[in-house]
Amino acid sequence: MPTDALTIAPVVLAVVLVVSAVGKLRSPSRSAEAFRDLRVPAPLRHRAVVEALPWGELLLAVLLVSVGGLPGVLAAAAAVLLFASYLALVVRALGFEAPVDCACFGEFAPGRITRRTVVRNAWLLVLAVLSLVLADPADGISVLGRLSTAGAWPWLLAAAAAALTTWLVTAPAPDAGAPSAAPPASGPLGDPAAATDADDDYVRTRTPSLPVVLGDGTETDLRQLSTQRAQLLLFVSEGCGSCQDVIAAAPRWRTELPAVDVRLVVTVPPGEGALTSSEEPQSLHDPRQRLRDTFGFWGTPSALLLGADGLLAGGPVTGGEAVPEFVDEIRAQLGALA
Repeated sequence: MPTDALTIAPVVLAVVLVVSAVGKLRSPSRSAEAFRDLRVPAPLRHRAVVEALPWGELLLAVLLVSVGGLPGVLAAAAAVLLFASYLALVVRALGFEAPVDCACFGEFAPGRITRRTVVRNAWLLVLAVLSLVLADPADGISVLGRLSTAGAWPWLLAAAAAALTTWLVTAPAPDAGAPSAAPPASGPLGDPAAATDADDDYVRTRTPSLPVVLGDGTETDLRQLSTQRAQLLLFVSEGCGSCQDVIAAAPRWRTELPAVDVRLVVTVPPGEGALTSSEEPQSLHDPRQRLRDTFGFWGTPSALLLGADGLLAGGPVTGGEAVPEFVDEIRAQLGALA
């Protein structure tokens, strides 16, 4: 392949890095959750690493196109290492028992990891390798300098490569985006007759009989858990930045909603992490993530309301702003029923 043709590889790769960095900066909590779900080694899941990654991607994007010589070779080699790591993570994630949300581009192109995710990351690794092939430690000309003297056909090739990369990155993925925020039914304590016409678009399906583990290690059933009292389930993670406000607000919500059990739901076994609680209402533990898979959401924080009549009463909703708003709606409806 002519050298001029290779010139487009670092340009397209730089654009991808910028998009990835901006997406992560706009949704840091989603990136932190993805690190945890992808089971990145603990030292690399540190908050400082998660927050520094998008800035590193931006710096790498600039270096790929603006420097030549040995610095250019080092930048291209760093890109190969970075995208090889990304590819290894998604390939490994395909073997996990529960599906994993990639969030590789932050709030852009969310969705579960599939074989197409592997194809996308493999293509990005190819671009990184081509960038390394192009780099010449004895040539101080940058990629931008090469493009300024290139003919027209490399630009046509660049447009085709950019179009392919854009499709691989942004095409809708399975379960992309958060589910629509369904409001709580008018009878959140389990009174179907209390529902009004405004709730007709929310179908109150039966609470599934799924096994969950309480904070004290006792195994129970989700439907059985909600037979006596309504349950407000708050799906959170210690490594999720936007979850911290929800975690901090949970004790207050328990006081404000005395007729509802407000429980934190985590994906680690009891005893792991600081969110385990054996005091009523105990924390819920779902290591195999059956609840998220069943209800069709993967982001945190999320919330779900189960009625004491064995039917879903509201949600799920996802997001640091959506969850408190959801709780406000529950509080208002409980006040109206009082």
